[in-house]
Amino acid sequence: MGIRLAKTQAALCLTVAVATCAGGGAACAHTLVTPYDLPIPFSLYVYTCAITLVLTFGVLALVPPASVRHDHAPRTSIRLPRLLPAAGQASAVALLTLTIAAGLCGTPSPIANIAPTLFWVGMMLGLTAVTAVLGDIFQIVNPWSATLRILQIGVHPRLPYPPALASWPAFACYLALSWLELIAPPRPALLAWALLAYTALTTAGATLFGRDAWFRHAELFSVFFRISGMLAPVSYVPDPTQPANWTARTRPILSGTLETRPHHISVLLFVLFMLAGTTYDGVWQTSFWAGLYWQNLMTWLHPLWGDDMARAQAILAPGYVIYQRGGLLAAPFVYLAVYLMVMAAIRAVIGRRMPTRTLALRFAFSLIPIALAYMLAHSWTLLLTVLPVIPFLLTDPFGAGWNLLGLQRLSAEPDPLDMGQAWHIEVALILLGHIASVYLAHAIAQRTFPTRRDVWLSELPLLCLMVGYTFIGLTVLSLPLVLH
Repeated sequence: MGIRLAKTQAALCLTVAVATCAGGGAACAHTLVTPYDLPIPFSLYVYTCAITLVLTFGVLALVPPASVRHDHAPRTSIRLPRLLPAAGQASAVALLTLTIAAGLCGTPSPIANIAPTLFWVGMMLGLTAVTAVLGDIFQIVNPWSATLRILQIGVHPRLPYPPALASWPAFACYLALSWLELIAPPRPALLAWALLAYTALTTAGATLFGRDAWFRHAELFSVFFRISGMLAPVSYVPDPTQPANWTARTRPILSGTLETRPHHISVLLFVLFMLAGTTYDGVWQTSFWAGLYWQNLMTWLHPLWGDDMARAQAILAPGYVIYQRGGLLAAPFVYLAVYLMVMAAIRAVIGRRMPTRTLALRFAFSLIPIALAYMLAHSWTLLLTVLPVIPFLLTDPFGAGWNLLGLQRLSAEPDPLDMGQAWHIEVALILLGHIASVYLAHAIAQRTFPTRRDVWLSELPLLCLMVGYTFIGLTVLSLPLVLH
């Protein structure tokens, strides 16, 4: 997930860091990215990744079916020390409180205030990466759940959770979160008020439908990190009699996506928006995206204004605002339409009377590695840029001129990012994500269809979809670079 604060203010990061420690002084700006000429033509990157996916598919087609099934894989269980979850919950509540307090009381600058960095970089980026490796630790430390548990809110639900509601609240909140990130002004106070409003919503939902049901189905961050943690080789199970006790269980990597499947279209849309939202984040402020609107409409509607460019801008500008904002809202549904077309193609090639909706839900979690890999690749340069600034935010979290950690003033600007290295890491992340998704699609197909012929045929449309995702992902990542 891209971080708006770094995109709009990255050139000032070092200035703020120096000013935070020294209380002033001149400093050179540090840019987020630098122009970079790809060492080989961009098309070769695309072809290489596509060929790798095809070869992966070919290898998996020759693998015996039993080798990609984890039903009887050995597992190890370890009971977590009781102090560990308690410390994690206390830390999470403290960080949430700091984020809200800094947003409300700190400087309005989104780069001198620690609130945006704690939330967007620390939680939505850093914790996502940790979750993909160590499992869904958020379910243990969830600050909203911990607070409601202490206050004994949501123990006795007033209404049963409606099955038709499914995970629509989580999906709607995900759209709102992306709107806050991309469209809304990057003000720390706005983030703090949004978190307060979300806290009120979560409290109301847990009170009405019960804490367990709300956090299982409707709470945005519980759903998000549960999905992200499906890739990890570790899962966490609470003790039914002692909720404060947790057990960690090992499992084969990626197998969490095979242990369960979504039972409602809202979960599928949530997964698709994890990918579509990141894609839109990478493209919506580029000249390419703007050109799709301005160049086409300037040509098609030229008779309305002739050579009067001022009139053309006055007519088209309001529509451009709708175009930018509407694109974010439409993104998950566009991806859903394409995905359902692929599922319909699978149904057609295998010649079986399995509903398209059933196929769509069964293969939904095979897209999780692509979504997470693209999130991390999309935010890689941001992470490299923000990490050096974090100590200065910690020493002055409210941007009030403090120096709690006694840091020394920086005397020189750090070296610019090595965009060649960053680009190749991003390509590797995307490629690994797609390889993992091809593997998962193969494993799901083996569990869905009775014959190897049907398994192979079903994967062909999915392979085409993933090659298409590869092309889109690499293209969007390459937009800031100089292409050959």
